[in-house]
Amino acid sequence: MMFGIGDEITFTYDEFRRLRISVPEELLPLAAFLHTDVQPNIAAMDDFAGFVRLAQAEQRTWLGNGCALDLVNDVVLLESLYDRWPRLTIPASLFWPVLEGLRGFLISSAQAPRLQRPAGYPAVTRATTEFNHPDSGRVSYVDHTYFPRTWTREDVIRAGEGAWQSPQLVTDEKTGAWSGMWGNLELAGYHDPATGQALTYFPVLF
Repeated sequence: MMFGIGDEITFTYDEFRRLRISVPEELLPLAAFLHTDVQPNIAAMDDFAGFVRLAQAEQRTWLGNGCALDLVNDVVLLESLYDRWPRLTIPASLFWPVLEGLRGFLISSAQAPRLQRPAGYPAVTRATTEFNHPDSGRVSYVDHTYFPRTWTREDVIRAGEGAWQSPQLVTDEKTGAWSGMWGNLELAGYHDPATGQALTYFPVLF
């Protein structure tokens, strides 16, 4: 099981340095979003928060690895880019404290010896760009993580297939989220529980 179910939102790590999240069941899409799109990197989280607030101010949609966000007045609309769940409406009074809680957890655990990056860790990057919708003309912010620039297409496919088939694979049937390992690198993505097929994968910035 990829996510825990509980009365509170809590964070921890597993033995492979992967972020593990427990939430009330109705907030499983939020857990998937935190794992696949926010990711456990403090600097990236800070950049993410800045772009989300900018998107809100400019009335733009934020598009991540697997989710879309729209911030309207005092609510956050969270959608799956792969149709894994119905649109979830989250009060902003919950959304921002959860992000602050995750950031605080990452800061408090950053110096733990077992959480340090191992030698030879792949050079995963993250970047935000703009996307002009050809039909509506609307502009969205696109915030994705990327495999190392030195990797070939075959390297990426090998990593994706390897992580999907790895012994460390964990999945969530409710949201379709999944996580696996390829060497020292965590890959996450979304799958179709009905067919058992992976729909997408991307590197997790640790």
